[in-house]
Amino acid sequence: MKYIVISLFILSFFGFQRANAQQNKIKQDTVYYKLDTTSVPIKDRMFIMDQEASLKEYILLCKCDPWGNDLVFYSNIDRPNETKTISKEMFNQIKTISITRLIEIWTQYGKDRINKYKMFFIIPDGKRYKMTNVYLFGPRKPQKPIECYIIIPPPEKKGANN
Repeated sequence: MKYIVISLFILSFFGFQRANAQQNKIKQDTVYYKLDTTSVPIKDRMFIMDQEASLKEYILLCKCDPWGNDLVFYSNIDRPNETKTISKEMFNQIKTISITRLIEIWTQYGKDRINKYKMFFIIPDGKRYKMTNVYLFGPRKPQKPIECYIIIPPPEKKGANN
C-alpha cells in the first residue's frame, strides 16, 4: 500500500509539472515586411518565390545562416484564411520592418528555435495589397550526400580445368 501511495504521488507531481510547462506560452509580437518584387528588376531581386505542393516559399538570397544557406520563409496555400487583401490606406497605417531587421529575426530564431514573432509579408497586387502569414524555416546543417552503390563481385572465371 505504501508503494502505491508513493507511486501515485510521483505520477501526480510529474503530471502537474507537465501542465505548468504547457501554460508558459511565449507572447508573439506581430511584424510586417513589404515584399515588393514587382518594382525590382529580376537580376537585382533579393527574394525568389517558389512553390512545392501546398507550400509557397519566399527565399531571401543572402547566405546568412551559419552554414551559408539562404533564408527561407514559407506560407501554406491550402489555408486561405492566412492571406487577406488590404487597401492602400490600410497598408499605410501598418508599420513595416526593414530587411536587416527581418534577417535579425530569422538568425535569432535559428539560434534559439523560439518563434517570438507572428510574421506577415505584404505583397503589392495591383492597387491593393495581399497580406500573407509566413513562417520561418529554420537553418539546417548540410548533410553529406548519400552514397548508394552496390559492390558486384567479379564473375567467376571458367578455367581450363573445368
